[in-house]
Amino acid sequence: MDCPTAASGVTTAEPPPAASIPIAPAPSGAAVIPWREVRIAPRYLAGSGHDADAAMDPLTDSAGWHAWSDELANRHLTSPCGRAYLGFLPEHHPEEVGRWKAWARPHHHGARTWMAAFSDEVPYEFIAAFTADWAHGYRPDDPPFAQPDDGHRDGIEKVLTVLQLADWGRDPNTGRGQSLERWTAPDGRAGVEVRINARGSVETEILHGEPRWTIWAAPAPYRRPLWDAVFSTGTPTGLIAAFCRALTDPAPLVREDHQVPWACRDTVTRT
Repeated sequence: MDCPTAASGVTTAEPPPAASIPIAPAPSGAAVIPWREVRIAPRYLAGSGHDADAAMDPLTDSAGWHAWSDELANRHLTSPCGRAYLGFLPEHHPEEVGRWKAWARPHHHGARTWMAAFSDEVPYEFIAAFTADWAHGYRPDDPPFAQPDDGHRDGIEKVLTVLQLADWGRDPNTGRGQSLERWTAPDGRAGVEVRINARGSVETEILHGEPRWTIWAAPAPYRRPLWDAVFSTGTPTGLIAAFCRALTDPAPLVREDHQVPWACRDTVTRT
């Protein structure tokens, strides 16, 4: 099951159910038309792309993480030191928090010090940016690797600076001195929220829907989000900033036409 797709603090409305439209069979002898590649903008509405391997490659190829699949075809990666984990979980999993889950702990049997989860339609390029930065900073013999980020204002600004450079705007009703800070894309169809005073456990924040950071995209402003990504207190803000750089990059993403989410087909540019 995917993590909840209603981003924290975002007013949403359930979209009307799609009409059931019968599909006529293809004429006998009709030519098979190959899938057409298209460039999708804005990139955060391009859909996942269905390329889990590309999101895992930075950890397996560059950092030597161990990969295996379970009997349900879920994919799991663990760091050589055993203190970090990334899972691609399209099938049932005891902690149903998202299609993807990442976490770190201070030692083999310690409690998790931070956790992130990504829902189904998060573009794999965004997760690959997160894992590439993770792989770059990973040192198997470095104990601070799994220590939580201190969560101070400097770390928050590391993320928000990425948004400012991309001309995202801050909600004037949020900001310094308040419990929530919200930034949105110029078109209003993606946002980043940080709960300034969140100090819950990993389980409270991620497993029970009260994350410190929530990043989301929706087909239209104030609509139900297409996807969200959530990060607990303690998640290294460098990893979140890397995710946001991929999120805010103006370059379109390449998809096969059939991979574009139906809810976004009339709201994205396809070239």
